Amino acid sequence: MRADLSEEQWLGPEQRQLTGPDRRRFTRRTTRAKRQEVDKLIADGAPLILYYWGGGTLDWFDGADAQTEWQAVRSAVTAQPPVRTSDLQWTAGRWEDDDGRPLVLLTGHC
Repeated sequence: MRADLSEEQWLGPEQRQLTGPDRRRFTRRTTRAKRQEVDKLIADGAPLILYYWGGGTLDWFDGADAQTEWQAVRSAVTAQPPVRTSDLQWTAGRWEDDDGRPLVLLTGHC
């Protein structure tokens, strides 16, 4: 499933809280996750969020859509502080709901 959260949740990533379309509330746990960690989280069924303020993007993906989107952006994910380029780079963070179930939030930088 893919859902656009930008209208209701746009400030959520900056406030370190986000409510998914299933009404679960997530809070940020880490600011930098490596690709291998995200590979495992997505394979285990964690939802994926793409947050890019410059493009007005706050999109939720889960299930097969999360796996497909992760494969599309994986090579642009960095665990280091992003450097200024004309290419979009992503940093990954692990978020969790109140029961400890994970979500991956990718923040876009350019």
